[in-house]
Amino acid sequence: MRIHDKELAGELKSLINEGRFSSQGDIIEALKERGFQDINQSKISRTLNYLGAIRTRNANKELKYCLPAEIQIPSLDASLSTLITEIDYNAHMVVIKTTPAAAQIVARLIDSLGRSVGILGCIGGDDTIFVTPTQDSSVEKLYEKISQLVSD
Repeated sequence: MRIHDKELAGELKSLINEGRFSSQGDIIEALKERGFQDINQSKISRTLNYLGAIRTRNANKELKYCLPAEIQIPSLDASLSTLITEIDYNAHMVVIKTTPAAAQIVARLIDSLGRSVGILGCIGGDDTIFVTPTQDSSVEKLYEKISQLVSD
């Protein structure tokens, strides 16, 4: 990075640590207020990428930019109710939303319950899990069983 870009990166880190920015437009305005006049969206995007910043949901479920060190990786002994933020379903599958980086841990647990509770299989990404029922189980029943697991 060039010297000017390092200044920008330092200021951008400071702004992100304030925890109040959910869009690149907001970041550009704040940087302009701090004297960075030659700023555009592509420069912000490149600098965010350089810093490893991502948008994730905070405790109030608002999308905000944060830096990798701020992201807490869930532990295996964390309670399901603290990892799962939302459960919903449609005609084909149950969709579970989790805190960042928790989906694979939760998917592994749910998948281990297996066919005995009507689970054919799970796919877990970073914060989303798709659960599909077995042929002899309905999506509604599977949704109820998973919801019950979370509330216990």
